[in-house]
Amino acid sequence: MVNYDLVLLFVFGLVLMGVMLLNKKKVHVEKILFPLVYMVMYRTKIGLNLMDRMAKKHPRIIGVFATLGIVISFIGMVAILILLVKGVYSFLFLDAPPPVAPLFPGVQTVPGLPVLGFFHWILAIFILAGVHEFSHGLVARLYNLKVKSSGFAVFSFLLPIIPAAFVEPDEEELNNSKKKVQHGVLAAGSFSNLITAGIFFLLFIFVLTPLASAVTVNEGVIIKGVNENSPAFEVGIGENELMLELDGNGIGDLGDFIENLKDLQPGDVVELKTNESEYSLIAAEHPSNERGYLGVNVSPEKVYIDEKYGFWGEVISWMALLFFWVFVANLGVGLFNLLPMGPLDGGKMFYLVALSIFKKERVAKKVWMGVSFFCLALIVISLAPFLSRFLAFMFGIVTGLL
Repeated sequence: MVNYDLVLLFVFGLVLMGVMLLNKKKVHVEKILFPLVYMVMYRTKIGLNLMDRMAKKHPRIIGVFATLGIVISFIGMVAILILLVKGVYSFLFLDAPPPVAPLFPGVQTVPGLPVLGFFHWILAIFILAGVHEFSHGLVARLYNLKVKSSGFAVFSFLLPIIPAAFVEPDEEELNNSKKKVQHGVLAAGSFSNLITAGIFFLLFIFVLTPLASAVTVNEGVIIKGVNENSPAFEVGIGENELMLELDGNGIGDLGDFIENLKDLQPGDVVELKTNESEYSLIAAEHPSNERGYLGVNVSPEKVYIDEKYGFWGEVISWMALLFFWVFVANLGVGLFNLLPMGPLDGGKMFYLVALSIFKKERVAKKVWMGVSFFCLALIVISLAPFLSRFLAFMFGIVTGLL
């Protein structure tokens, strides 16, 4: 079966590469692990005038935003580092899913979440990148720091496939500014992503979800995955089995499934009947909390639009998924960017703190590099399963074209 989302991603990469080659005099290639990993940047002046106008018109509001962003960003930095360490430990020793998942279309990267479609992906990326970079420039202009350019960028794995945006404050002015100013500019991007995530989450929960539920019909619950060494794995439950009963109660949709397991505790015995067999499971303790855990990833067997809503039902359902992915993208990327790892914004903020504490630049850099490599190692461990599959996929496509 053709994975159209991955095909569109590959075509998108080819188109961007063509645009890059046609405009090679106007683009700058930032080589990271070239030609495997690199960044393509196209400089413009888009948005600079709007940043100036907003900074002059609302200095108090933006000043509060910048200050609050610093506080929230440092809290987020500590939180995401703790979650990453705990998540990698659970991944290595407790058979939990990896704590870091890439935001790619057409791939089931997080068990239990819907597969991200190509058009949802590209819109979510543009929203998070635009909000993030505009906020950097806005706070820079609040403090009268020169913003030399803004523009479009593409992060590349072999092919340029991940669209992004950027603003380019004057590095010399920024580095010579007060620490509070530097922290404010650096924190603004992630803080704006977290605010955007909150807005879209509220809209998704209180507006789009009720509308989508009203126009869609869900039938059946199918097991889409079984976690290794979980209670479900131990009794031999397989993928694509259709749930029929839990403890004698019929399972007609996801609501029935959730209702039957809402009070599940470790040690509870659960009788499960599927279209393949009957199983008796003893719930384990969930790897990330103290609730009961079976180790199955489920989804509706059938999801369709009630025929009486027709086209508008399709639109509402599509918009609900878009708002969900905008929320996920902004929350995930916003927090990830706060990791104390260079060259992320969180890494730059951590370096400024290390410099303030240790005073000597040489010592601060050693501390910063040590923490950066530690974070990088955790991320590589988390992404190893996905990267191996992705590189094999890309290699297969490239060799197939040669």
